[in-house]
Amino acid sequence: MNNAPLTPHQFILEAVDRERLCPVLQSIFKVTDLNALQAILGNEAADDPDLLATYWLEASELNAINEQFHVGFQPELLGLPNIDISLFKQSHDGVSPPPYLAHTGYELPLMLDGRKKLAKMSDGYPPWNFPGEEVFDRWVLEGRLHKEITIEPFDRPHPRFEGLRTVYYTPKGEEWRIAATKLIWRAAEAAGGWNEHFERLVGMLFGYEDWQNDWWIEDGLKKGRFAGAALCCPVDAAGLDWIEASGFRALPPIDKPNLAIMSFDWRDEAAMRSFMLEDDDSAALVRFNVFGNVLRDMLDFPKNDPWPSAPWSFPGDRIPELNRHLLRSVDVLHRRSRD
Repeated sequence: MNNAPLTPHQFILEAVDRERLCPVLQSIFKVTDLNALQAILGNEAADDPDLLATYWLEASELNAINEQFHVGFQPELLGLPNIDISLFKQSHDGVSPPPYLAHTGYELPLMLDGRKKLAKMSDGYPPWNFPGEEVFDRWVLEGRLHKEITIEPFDRPHPRFEGLRTVYYTPKGEEWRIAATKLIWRAAEAAGGWNEHFERLVGMLFGYEDWQNDWWIEDGLKKGRFAGAALCCPVDAAGLDWIEASGFRALPPIDKPNLAIMSFDWRDEAAMRSFMLEDDDSAALVRFNVFGNVLRDMLDFPKNDPWPSAPWSFPGDRIPELNRHLLRSVDVLHRRSRD
């Protein structure tokens, strides 16, 4: 008989103001028996045993959760007339929240308050709107916000969507930011891909402060964002010297048939080090960035499995070709100790 204690799961109750489309109250609580919570949620959660979905609660369901799990969540004390209550599982993906209020989920009140200068919502169409678009549009009709829509049909058939629909909003008088952000995206395409410099420009257009952009860029560089897919591979001592001599602009040639490559995961440093140590000749683990479609095409991944399990064997004689697609410098992540 297994008497091991059950692992608690953390859930968040959230009150969302329908007039501003943003959270106004949250409460976190722990659940050791998922079946008990699933029973409260009823048929809607019948096919979700791990309760990974977001659930919009009726008053009776909230009352049952308060009683069963001793939460004491009382959004009615806010005195707001139009509130929806959601329940979702707290993520454990290891992502550190920024030390400032991210705009996501707070776009409308921040724009009305003058703290956010641009909002952009993109999704496939149909449908021809995003959730809550009618709330934003009320402020367009009142003359507080400006709205523009861009429709981009897909070149190839998609099983669900016909294309991409992007909706831009700005406070009145800030319409120029929409043209500016479109220009930045075109410039990134012409320059060969996105990078931290384009990211900073867009952050400024959205209304983030300089110190906030500084934190976001530094965090993104550490985690391999802003330039396609972040990948890593081990290199031997000669290869490490070669990378340094090249100014960290290319991967070195190898005398083996294949180079082992895997996705970079900043959240799992132990796995990254273990990958480096699998090769007895490795002296370091390095990171490089290419567009994902470049890697898929060069490795001829099957169409029904666009990202098969890593590590992948990359042909050594194609490394010069791969170098032509690098989007930024090669970073040395770990050096192997020979003590």
